[in-house]
Amino acid sequence: MRNGEPDFGDRPSMGPSNDVLAAIMPVGVFLIHTERIVVALSHLSVYPNGCSLEVRESALGLDTFDIFERMMFIAQFGAETTAKLWDKTAPRWLPDGKPALMLTEHGYEAYGGSGRVHRTHKLWLAPLPPPEPGLLSVVSTDVGSGPYGCPLDGRAIAAASAEAKPYWR
Repeated sequence: MRNGEPDFGDRPSMGPSNDVLAAIMPVGVFLIHTERIVVALSHLSVYPNGCSLEVRESALGLDTFDIFERMMFIAQFGAETTAKLWDKTAPRWLPDGKPALMLTEHGYEAYGGSGRVHRTHKLWLAPLPPPEPGLLSVVSTDVGSGPYGCPLDGRAIAAASAEAKPYWR
């Protein structure tokens, strides 16, 4: 492109492919588990171009969705590969021209009432992380001391991407 960025085909995908059946990696880990707030990583849906992290969020005694809107998710692999949700200052490209790891939101479903709030939050991590140990963290000033998190295995995520099945060949 004229501005020095790679062509459109080289850009990281902003969501899962519509014509690939993802490989599912069960996780089932609480990121935050208090008397009134639960945030859990249910599973990863892994594609050749990235992975979707399904986060389940629930709150009791709170009639607002705002508590979840103020949470910050961070994925880190090794000492140098970090992606933060809604980090508009993060570089999109590495010095070698490859796409930088990005963490974006690609959808959620929410409902509430009677003092309960529930949301399924889908985060998109692309491209695939490096094959090294990682950590998904959530930081929330509403919950208190943290950050809270769970390990992610970059090597297992890369291996699962090979199990994703394209609809057409």
